[in-house]
Amino acid sequence: MDILRLLSDGQFHSGVQLAEVLGVSRTTISNRIAQWNTQGLEIDSVTGKGYRLHTPIQWLNKEQIWSKIPSSIQQCIYSFDVSQFVSSTNDVVSESLVKQNQSGIVCITEMQGAGRGRRGREWLSPPAGNFYGSIGWIFNDGFSVIEGLSLAVGVALIKAMESVGARGLQLKWPNDVLHQGKKLAGILIEMTGEVGGACQVVVGVGVNLQLPETIKQQITQPVTDLYGICDYAVDRQKITAAIVSELITLLNSYGKTGFSEWQNDWLSYDAFKNKPVLIMGMQEPLNGIARGVDEQGNLLLDVEGEMMKVYGGEVSLRQVLSN
Repeated sequence: MDILRLLSDGQFHSGVQLAEVLGVSRTTISNRIAQWNTQGLEIDSVTGKGYRLHTPIQWLNKEQIWSKIPSSIQQCIYSFDVSQFVSSTNDVVSESLVKQNQSGIVCITEMQGAGRGRRGREWLSPPAGNFYGSIGWIFNDGFSVIEGLSLAVGVALIKAMESVGARGLQLKWPNDVLHQGKKLAGILIEMTGEVGGACQVVVGVGVNLQLPETIKQQITQPVTDLYGICDYAVDRQKITAAIVSELITLLNSYGKTGFSEWQNDWLSYDAFKNKPVLIMGMQEPLNGIARGVDEQGNLLLDVEGEMMKVYGGEVSLRQVLSN
């Protein structure tokens, strides 16, 4: 990302200057500029002037982010890493959990090479503009303790985004944040361990802060970003600190409270309350009316007057639109 950092002031820089500073050829500069353009960054190229980022980048700053996290929450963070590039923040945190065996491992990055969402889907991760991060935590009382965790994480994300001015956010069971039906953020929780013993949990989060139009066109579902919702560029240090703070607070107490403490908040943000939905991923697709969630985070589905519980895992929800 060296070229991007040189261009991040929003001023024009000639190909000759860039090549000299980086110790590469002008052809290499030209090729790298072309690659960044394909990944969603808009870089102006003007003969006689050189290259310029159309929109200057606000890079993540570890010290500034840390200073915005309350000291009581800092004490719950074992390691705090802000990287330029990783394959996947979930993978980085998972490896650290194995080595360190400590809760409070945080990894945030400017760009992911192999970001992923639920059910193995690719999470497109354009550079230097969104939030990509994961937090590792250890729960000592088995998998049952963390029932409904992905739903609670969704509530925590909304609270973080509301703190910087976002309004009208909603939740889609089991783990998406929406605005006017468009996806704003996604959650991927991965875990390993024993059924009744210690389990290591990685909470991965992706939030669209300012998503390039070229990337929006590559995504196969309606998406939005915080810039469009707030109508201004949210300070990346502030929103990053808010997300980390809310998630650490949640994880630090979840082993004692479970989802029941978050249920009412989740219901208040429910995007599909009393709406007809289709549940995919089961042996047979299931139609019904969404009636919220129970204290474990299971979806309550009204199927012709009979209330059924639908568990998370690999299933997904779709709204049924009337003709």
